[in-house]
Amino acid sequence: MGGSRGNSGLSEAAGLSRAIVASAHDAIYTVGRDFTVLSWNPAAEALLGYTPEQIIGRSLDILVAPDRRADQREMFSLLGAGARLERLRTRRRHRDGRWIPVTLSMSPLTDGGEFAGFTVMARATSARERVEAGLQALLEAAPDAFVGVDDDGRITLANTQAELLFGLTRNGLIGRPVDKLLSPTLPDDPMPPQDAEESPAELLAPVAPPTPTLAHRIDGSTVPVEVSMSALPTEQGRVRCAVIRDITDRIRTDERFRQLQAEAERARVDAQLQRTQRLEGLGQLAGGVAHDFNNLIAVIANYATFIAEAAADAGLDEIAGDAAQISKAAQRGAELTHQLLAFARREVLRPRPLNLNDVVTDIEQMLRRSIGEHITLSVRLAADLPAVTADPGQLDQVLVNLAVNARDAMPRGGELTLETEPLDVDTDYAAGRPHLRPGRYVRLRVSDTGTGMPPEVIERAFEPFYTTKPAGKGTGLGLATVYGIITAAGGDLNVYSEPGMGTTFTILLPSTDAAPAEPEPEAETPADDYRRGTILAVEDEPALRDVLRRILTRAGHDVLIAPDGPAALEMAAAHEGEIDVLLTDVVMPHMLGKDLAERFTATHPGTAVLFMSGYARPVLASQGTLDPDVTLVEKPFSKNQLLTAIQQSLER
Repeated sequence: MGGSRGNSGLSEAAGLSRAIVASAHDAIYTVGRDFTVLSWNPAAEALLGYTPEQIIGRSLDILVAPDRRADQREMFSLLGAGARLERLRTRRRHRDGRWIPVTLSMSPLTDGGEFAGFTVMARATSARERVEAGLQALLEAAPDAFVGVDDDGRITLANTQAELLFGLTRNGLIGRPVDKLLSPTLPDDPMPPQDAEESPAELLAPVAPPTPTLAHRIDGSTVPVEVSMSALPTEQGRVRCAVIRDITDRIRTDERFRQLQAEAERARVDAQLQRTQRLEGLGQLAGGVAHDFNNLIAVIANYATFIAEAAADAGLDEIAGDAAQISKAAQRGAELTHQLLAFARREVLRPRPLNLNDVVTDIEQMLRRSIGEHITLSVRLAADLPAVTADPGQLDQVLVNLAVNARDAMPRGGELTLETEPLDVDTDYAAGRPHLRPGRYVRLRVSDTGTGMPPEVIERAFEPFYTTKPAGKGTGLGLATVYGIITAAGGDLNVYSEPGMGTTFTILLPSTDAAPAEPEPEAETPADDYRRGTILAVEDEPALRDVLRRILTRAGHDVLIAPDGPAALEMAAAHEGEIDVLLTDVVMPHMLGKDLAERFTATHPGTAVLFMSGYARPVLASQGTLDPDVTLVEKPFSKNQLLTAIQQSLER
């Protein structure tokens, strides 16, 4: 009786199980170890279109895509080892050929404790599940780590990139407090509460800019990251979504870029410094050459004058004409030495406040004649230009040199443009320009439409004696002179040029609040009844000493001649009478002229001092101007220039 009731109970249970399977909403079918279908419930027939008679006994492969059949068998092998497979999203073929998206759960099938096959439960994937699957696929395909964080600050979602970033599996990430992984902690409320009527696009909009922070890996190391935040509404509440981007490579790239920038800046500054030092060295050399050369020219020019005067008195016109030609050649040599001294910033300056517009206007007609009719000169002068402090003669020289260079660069004609305007120079503009300081400037641009210059020519453009012109067509001192004049005035000179695109020289001169000054009147030639006196002349060049003696003696002065400072002091001590003027060279061996003047005036306070030099740097102030108590006659001087300077000294 008991056994009968037990068998009856098992039979009832089996029947109940069959009834449950038959009435289930999910498709349920079993597969044998040989992958043939063993059973098929009505929901499976409704889902995939096969009746039990049409599919039982047939291979499961008729439902599986050909390229997935090997994967299917591998999954069944895992199931045979006791595994379970939950919520596998895949596709199954309908009897009419359509592919149905399904979610599968599979488990081993046993019979009497022995492995008999597999049980498969299938459900058509809902639209929501498809969206979730697409979202998950999108997250997995994303190049950045992604985590979702609930209101308690714990991770609820993560993708594969998040696993790689933090060194944790997805199960290790889910439920972990986010503040253990990122510092600082994510914002508590990255966005205000949203209205239920708002669109998904509005709900997913970024609410905070990317924030640099550190990601903490499970091994204790840190990774620099950038976190972007937004919010996502779910049935379980709002989830804060964090996209976490590893910025290690960006930081390395930025650092390398900064290093390269710094190296480029150092190289540029070093190149600028080397160029400046090279030009300074050339300037010192040019100043020394000009000193000796001016002495020679002074001798040549004045002896030519002596010859011309003697020839004229004797009626020897041909000899007088020859002497005049020597004088002209000496004058050209004097002009070259002036250019050398201007480049070397050793020339005596006589600066005054002036309006650069007036300088350009005064020389405009001469420039038009210099450049020729085949070149158009355009002048654009800004109104209300502040004054600058400069030597007007030197600015004329700058404009003439630049205009002549532009003319030579436009043999077939073109346009030369002069422009003035005020300019405020800030620290960024002045960076890397050793001669430029922030402040208020006047800018002069001289532009041409000529042949232009390549970089290698621009690099050497301001070096003295460097020229690209044919032999006999240029001295190589034009731009060198411009460079010396502008930098000596506290300004800056820059050139931009490209072959075939013309050249632009940009000159900046510091402005001044002083009003433009009127030019000083030229000194008049002394009359015949000028005052005579006793002159102590000190000159280390023997030929020039003879020139001085002849000029001063013929003019009626009493002359004492000394070759250097110590000899001059001895001569003055031995002289019994008054000495009216000390006429001394500036640069001499044994003692500089300025030192001689200080020692001499200590014992002869009433004596006037007149310096003469073609290299007056030792008696110049820091800006190249004469000290207030210094009177100077520049070499090479003519007889009249020297006598005029002597007369002015005697009348002081």
